[in-house]
Amino acid sequence: MDFRIDATLPASAAQLWAIFFDVQRVAGLIPGCEDVTEVEPLKQFSALMKQKIGPFKLELPTTIVLGDYTLERHVELSATGRDKFTGTTIDVRMKVNLDEKPSGGKVECTLGIDAQMQVAGRLASLGYPVVKKRSEELFGEFERRLRNELAGFSEPKSSDDTAVPVAPRSSAAPATAASPEVPRSAATVATPAASVAAQAAPASYAQPAYASEQPAPQSRASRGVELVLQWPRVGVSVAVACVVAYAATTAFAQSPGWWIVAPLLGVAAGLGRRAD
Repeated sequence: MDFRIDATLPASAAQLWAIFFDVQRVAGLIPGCEDVTEVEPLKQFSALMKQKIGPFKLELPTTIVLGDYTLERHVELSATGRDKFTGTTIDVRMKVNLDEKPSGGKVECTLGIDAQMQVAGRLASLGYPVVKKRSEELFGEFERRLRNELAGFSEPKSSDDTAVPVAPRSSAAPATAASPEVPRSAATVATPAASVAAQAAPASYAQPAYASEQPAPQSRASRGVELVLQWPRVGVSVAVACVVAYAATTAFAQSPGWWIVAPLLGVAAGLGRRAD
């Protein structure tokens, strides 16, 4: 199946090229793309693609190979991957073109993507329309994320000239005008402030610790506890344990040791304590 996508973006070809060849940035733009690794610089990459198409959840270890490219103009690439659970294989061939044009005093760039995709395995059973619709949704999400990424180029940066109001120092604080200013964390700033507040506060009179002079209450003598089998509790527990052992050895093909372990657990569950 073939795809053609065109989008006019408020950026220069150089800006788009810088994003496309930044592995981590472009990975964040592709939906479901994780664990991107550069195998060979500007040649081969590996990634894990996670997608949900119809009833299938796919995890495709993917190999991406760059082909011919012209700086800030054109690049060709291929991507192949296989999901071992569904046996689905995907083979994609893409051609990406950048066409920068001035528009009304601003620079815009037309992004053109021609893609050919071949799908085999269980995913192909969904049919061409379902796979094509999902692919168009993924390309649409890629374009939306790319526009948000480009918006960061035009956002005004905060000016450092704006003075931040600072509360006046307390007269009780030690003078530090001669010492150089060193960036401190919130915890280190709060510690001297708490010390100054403690010095400025009036001294409180120590209260006599009457409670500590009172004799500690005598602990009660421990009472002996005897474990006994409680009927019919032990009978019900052993019966349930036998049912569990039967199910484990027949339905789930577990070890016959369940016939020993399960009844013992049932007896243990039927134990109760009787105080002296």
